[in-house]
Amino acid sequence: MEPKLSPEAEHAAHFRAFIHRLSQKFEPLQIFSFSQNSSTHHSQGCFIDNQGYFKCDYCLLVVTETATRIDYEMQDFANSYYQHGTITVISHGRQSVIDAVQQNSRFFISVLTYGKLLYSKDGLLDSDLIAAFIPTKGAIKALKHYEHRIPLADGFLMCASECLEKEQFGICAFMLHQAVEQTCICLLRVHIAYRSEFHNLYRLLRLCQCFSEKPFQLFLSTPEDERLFDVMAKSYSGSRYKDDFTVSRQDAERLYQRVASFILLAKEMCKEKIELLAKSASDYSVLKNADHVQIEKILQTNI
Repeated sequence: MEPKLSPEAEHAAHFRAFIHRLSQKFEPLQIFSFSQNSSTHHSQGCFIDNQGYFKCDYCLLVVTETATRIDYEMQDFANSYYQHGTITVISHGRQSVIDAVQQNSRFFISVLTYGKLLYSKDGLLDSDLIAAFIPTKGAIKALKHYEHRIPLADGFLMCASECLEKEQFGICAFMLHQAVEQTCICLLRVHIAYRSEFHNLYRLLRLCQCFSEKPFQLFLSTPEDERLFDVMAKSYSGSRYKDDFTVSRQDAERLYQRVASFILLAKEMCKEKIELLAKSASDYSVLKNADHVQIEKILQTNI
């Protein structure tokens, strides 16, 4: 009798099989994991056999040969064939990745340098040749995105408040959807310098998990949270295209309070991150200046 695999080992086998299927179907050049959040649950007692399961959520960067974006197809594939957690997929063409690295992209340099390579077809970039990220403008760029996105989020929240007063609860939910979308985009631009181009709130929140669990936990901690969040997520199309889409007053009011709290949380998170980016830029400048001074001393000594 073969020994039973541990939940972790069983999951690893399933995940390898999934990556194999993903690579066979879409034929990418490389697949990187840039976030992995795992949890283990064990149950044991007088009236239950020793049971356990292992859950793992991933964020993957898939690099393709052409510039054609196939994020949605890959995401649908992941949703269908990976049942041991969640996988959030983003996809970019080889040349766009190379261009981004050459333009000092904080996101792509970080993923290619520190991410885990899960699959490689014929190589993309030699990690030894990827220049280190230069942080001098990180805080400036992050602040620019913050000052653009947060007013949009606040504006949609204000519109949602007016819709509540006028008892337009379906439109209120749609405005709250827009507020959350803009806030997530801001969080991603500030924290990992990634420009998302999709509207799905689930994908946006799961992508935010690569740097913090707080946004996801605020919205999706309990089954009731999940039901409420699903109302808002469906409002993106339901409020515009479905005549039978309705939202109750209670759900609209609860969603409004939750989104208002989320925006406040995001503001705090972004301000803390921008401060860290500013310090990193300052430390880098001091270090480079010290190196410059040291070189000047060496040159003067040699002369």
